[in-house]
Amino acid sequence: MTTPIERIVIRHLSGSKANQIEQLPVGDSREFTIGRDPASKIAFDPVGDSVVSRKHALIRIMGEGDNISFKLSDAGSSNGTFLNGERVSGEVELLPEDTIELGAKGPKFTFDVQPRPANFAARTKVIGVSDTAATRVIKTAEVAASTAVNAAATGASTAAGPNADGGAPKKSGIGHETVQRLIGEERGKANRTVTGAIAAVVAFFVLGGAALYWAQHRELERRDAEDKLAQNETDERLSRIPDDVNSKIGMKPREIYDKFAKATVQVGMMWRLYDKQTGRPIQHKTVDYKGRRYPAYVQLPNNLGVVRWLTLEDDHITNLMVGGGGTGSGFVISEQGYILTNKHVAAGWQVAYGAEGGRDGILYDYVVVSSGKKRKAKIKEPKLIDLYDSTYADVFHWIPESGGYIFKTDDPTTALAGNTPDPNSNNKASFVGRNEVLEVKFHGSRLGVNASLVRTSADADAALVKIDSPQTLTKVDMAPNAAVEIGENITVLGYPAVSVENFVLRQTEERGRIRSQLEKITEATVTEGIVSKTASGVKSTEGGTFASDMGDVYQLSVVATGSGNSGGPVFNSSGKVIGLFTYSRNVGDTKATMAVP
Repeated sequence: MTTPIERIVIRHLSGSKANQIEQLPVGDSREFTIGRDPASKIAFDPVGDSVVSRKHALIRIMGEGDNISFKLSDAGSSNGTFLNGERVSGEVELLPEDTIELGAKGPKFTFDVQPRPANFAARTKVIGVSDTAATRVIKTAEVAASTAVNAAATGASTAAGPNADGGAPKKSGIGHETVQRLIGEERGKANRTVTGAIAAVVAFFVLGGAALYWAQHRELERRDAEDKLAQNETDERLSRIPDDVNSKIGMKPREIYDKFAKATVQVGMMWRLYDKQTGRPIQHKTVDYKGRRYPAYVQLPNNLGVVRWLTLEDDHITNLMVGGGGTGSGFVISEQGYILTNKHVAAGWQVAYGAEGGRDGILYDYVVVSSGKKRKAKIKEPKLIDLYDSTYADVFHWIPESGGYIFKTDDPTTALAGNTPDPNSNNKASFVGRNEVLEVKFHGSRLGVNASLVRTSADADAALVKIDSPQTLTKVDMAPNAAVEIGENITVLGYPAVSVENFVLRQTEERGRIRSQLEKITEATVTEGIVSKTASGVKSTEGGTFASDMGDVYQLSVVATGSGNSGGPVFNSSGKVIGLFTYSRNVGDTKATMAVP
């Protein structure tokens, strides 16, 4: 039984790893990659071995046991793979002591295995015969000429005979003419032999000259190929320079716009707040004060604070519906139609209501006066208040879905049954929010697509919505959870209300009448800037507990956008999304914008 091969042995003959020996365990491996890629089994220096491609060649193990064999193939390299000096085309057999060269005059190494099976011998060496044959031709000519001369001398000696010393000649079987004829024949043979030798010498030089010519021709071709290869490598390096520069500079805003505008959507919404018990819409009462209508607020007794004057009635149709509407932005994160946006865009009842209806309001303050067993409320003079005053911070940051007190429309001192504002029965009504409209429009489109709210984040101003699309959507690429660097270039896409809008005039025919309609084209806007500052939410360390006044956010220098861009993607220089454009903050004439990770 054949001993299994345990390892492949690579002896480097030239290149950056010259005189080194690598032993690669075979184990369960069936393929051994060769190249400058650090992941290659036989890896070469990315700088010193520039002739080698990242994925240059491949050694494959075929069969098992006595039928095992090794195959070598080129992996689409730029400079080719050579086996024993011959360029590899397709897949060729690889035997022990074979020499592999990566590119012309590239790194060279020999292949072997250990232990080497008895039936797995090295390749038979082939020795050239052209020089030996030429030597034999010259030698044969010389011998022939010598033989002819000796034969002529021998013939002459025979003709003189043994009695040349003057003794009486004896009769011979060969006459004078016969001798002359034999000498002439021998001379002709000698001449022909010499002529053949001369012809052989001439042929040798002719063939040698031709061989020399073809050798020089092949050498010139080889040098020309090397020059072309070097030129191609130079051109390739020069062509990679812009890519290297671009990889360091990153994507330009226009490139991000061209690639991801179709993945950025405009989100249109309108929501309302309802009383969970009755299903009726919640309204905010307004009152007339000095000739102008203001939203009304109630100062509860017993230090229960200030609340909105909420009611279910609107006899005079003057109250404000508790709800909101408008447009924001979002971006596709899944080809199946999932879209990420801000929570205050897709579920406004889950965030602070702020100063909807105006920053100014009228406050009704009253006290409860006890008279025996009876309690009576006494109204104080109403006054004008500013919700931006920190005194009314709780009212400003009221979250609609958290519930509240419901009052009669004409009496702020008496709430509806079960909602009496008294510390002994401090129960509130439960409210529920609902989107009346939630749709998205894609870049370049005129029509909207209905969307549904999937879920909202409990930790950040983020929400997930979904649309049903019959076609695969373009999506953005999300950045990994890596640290965002201060000063990093960023690009923001979205649909801010401040942007210039383009319209198209369309004419349709309905019942024989031409109708003209002006329609707005949905187009994304691109703005650029840098990350000015980073702030995290509550974080406890050995040095103490840290927190920012706006939670976990990135402060941006992007100030040419604002309302309507909420929920839009914020891209880093690599074209990856690092956050959602969410807030803006104004202090005097200074504006800063924020994004949530």
